[in-house]
Amino acid sequence: MAYPAPKPKKPELPQHLQRKLSCNQGAVRAVRFNVDGNYCVTCGSDKSLKLWNPHKGTMLKTYSGHGYEVLDAAGSCDNSQLCSCSSDKTVILWDVAQGLVVRKFRGHAGKVNCVQFNEESTVIISGSIDSSIRCWDCRSRKPEAIQILDDAKDGISSVKVSDHEILVGSVDGHLRRYDLRKGEMCADYVGSPITCVSFSQDSQCLLFIPRLHTPPPR
Repeated sequence: MAYPAPKPKKPELPQHLQRKLSCNQGAVRAVRFNVDGNYCVTCGSDKSLKLWNPHKGTMLKTYSGHGYEVLDAAGSCDNSQLCSCSSDKTVILWDVAQGLVVRKFRGHAGKVNCVQFNEESTVIISGSIDSSIRCWDCRSRKPEAIQILDDAKDGISSVKVSDHEILVGSVDGHLRRYDLRKGEMCADYVGSPITCVSFSQDSQCLLFIPRLHTPPPR
């Protein structure tokens, strides 16, 4: 007689603190894991990035080169490079091992809130308070962006990239999806400023977090 297989347990949210990192960077604006989750980088208001082994609590390297607080960062697919953005209006490409600036990209008219690599880590996509998305070629020596997406009517708050799409959240309350293969843009108005966007693991669903308006205290 065959017994039915036991039902799998429902996924649970983490319940216990595993590690606390004393970053000493002032306000920490973002924390990002690398592609395999073995390392993470913290972005500080002291203008620095720090690379950590979060499992051991060990700080591995500090990256200094921005002129103002660092707001976001991302790691390349082979872990050899980092990109970061700052309130100083710049995007920086870093050599992870040497801790040196490889390229510094200028072109945004306001602070840059978010950065992402494309799937091959050959292009950096950045979103700024100036309402634009800019794409930077990591291999070219040309200083200007290779593409500018300026459909948003207010600042860009979040960017995510799949193999052929760019997902953008904006303070103007629109969720925009750019299909790079078809050259099309789809927009959904959600009515509130969007603070964060993401693809599901299979890229078939989208997740966004709106900024909810809280009533004033009585």
